Amino acid sequence: MAAEEEIVDRMSDLPDKLLCHILSFLPFHTLLRMRTVSTRFRYLWRSVPALDLRDNEYRPHAFKKIMDHVVKNHENLAMVKRFRLLCFDCSYGEPVICRWVDLLTSLSRSNLEVFRIHLSRQIVRNLPPSQYHLDLSRMNITCQKLKTIWLSGKIVIEEIPINVRVFFPCLKTFRLKGVSIVGGNTLNKLLSGSPLLEIFKVEDCFIDSDRDRFANFNLPEVTIKMLYLEYLVKPSGIHDVDGDSNHVLSPGSASIQVTHQSKVALDFLKSIRNMVKDLVIDNIDNVSFENIDDNGAIVWQNLTHLVVKLNDSPSHALPFLVGRAPNLVSLVLEKGIMWDNMRFVLPSVSYSKLETVKIIVSGGFEEMEIVEYFLKNASVLKKLILCYGSISEEMKATIVDEHRASGCEPFRITLVES
Repeated sequence: MAAEEEIVDRMSDLPDKLLCHILSFLPFHTLLRMRTVSTRFRYLWRSVPALDLRDNEYRPHAFKKIMDHVVKNHENLAMVKRFRLLCFDCSYGEPVICRWVDLLTSLSRSNLEVFRIHLSRQIVRNLPPSQYHLDLSRMNITCQKLKTIWLSGKIVIEEIPINVRVFFPCLKTFRLKGVSIVGGNTLNKLLSGSPLLEIFKVEDCFIDSDRDRFANFNLPEVTIKMLYLEYLVKPSGIHDVDGDSNHVLSPGSASIQVTHQSKVALDFLKSIRNMVKDLVIDNIDNVSFENIDDNGAIVWQNLTHLVVKLNDSPSHALPFLVGRAPNLVSLVLEKGIMWDNMRFVLPSVSYSKLETVKIIVSGGFEEMEIVEYFLKNASVLKKLILCYGSISEEMKATIVDEHRASGCEPFRITLVES
């Protein structure tokens, strides 16, 4: 009978540093269970350089005690490289969450590389609404090694003062979902202070000038349905004058809705004017245009595809968007049932690259001014699409026979009755 092979415990032969690195890829509740494996594993979790904590992995009301125990007994929080906190229970309150996060982010010489927080937006009966207010301008002082920031849920990103410079020298990924942002220039500050950024994604987020508006369940001034930007590494040998960035922006896409007339919306639009090539904007007439300069300095240089959803007030938005987008290729104007009350303020410009114009009207189409305008000023127009509720035969004939500046062939006018 063959001799039994000797069982070798290779895991126990590993040095603590390597073993902690392996354990860092496990959820924290798994680490706690491993304490019963051996006496060596009982306290090894205190040296693991990652904290992945989710309250739905624990019994109700037990997570707070466990979290307090972790931040109190970890041997060296400054050595933690990855921190993930997912809270689906809304009963902790902001002071408790602030204490946990501050212990991780306020340490000098922090090695934190991944910072991920999610706070559920679930409303709990008999509990006051709580939000975590995050000051990223403070975090950038201590967390210079951050590579990923991912925030979602009931988090308010505080406004960054004008005289404060934000600088994350290693940040590559920045994701926001469902969070609230104070100030129209806050996102631009974060972008300009991240020279190595590769991915910037904002989804279902809110911008307002008043931080109390979020807590009082009032409509924010701007809703960002989607903002996606991507930065690419420059070819070798190309450097900026200041030498602090080797990445170049690949213009992305944005979809936003403006709820209230305010300066915040204008500040935000100014900050992304060179960042997007595709833009969808709802209720643009709620943007305050009082501080727009008249010399044309605000230009949407990279904008090629634009969708504008107009409300019932006179549209003063088109000169700001359409008239200052020299590379615009396609344009969609969407208007509701009150189209008859709309009077466009149209810019006196020529469109040298505009190929497609689509106009969507819920009610009857009886306004020729906008059709005549694009036929006259779009020199390379190839397609005009009119979607309407009803239109007279006489109007159809007038549109088809209208003189156009474009000599492109084939040229097509499409009338779509909804």
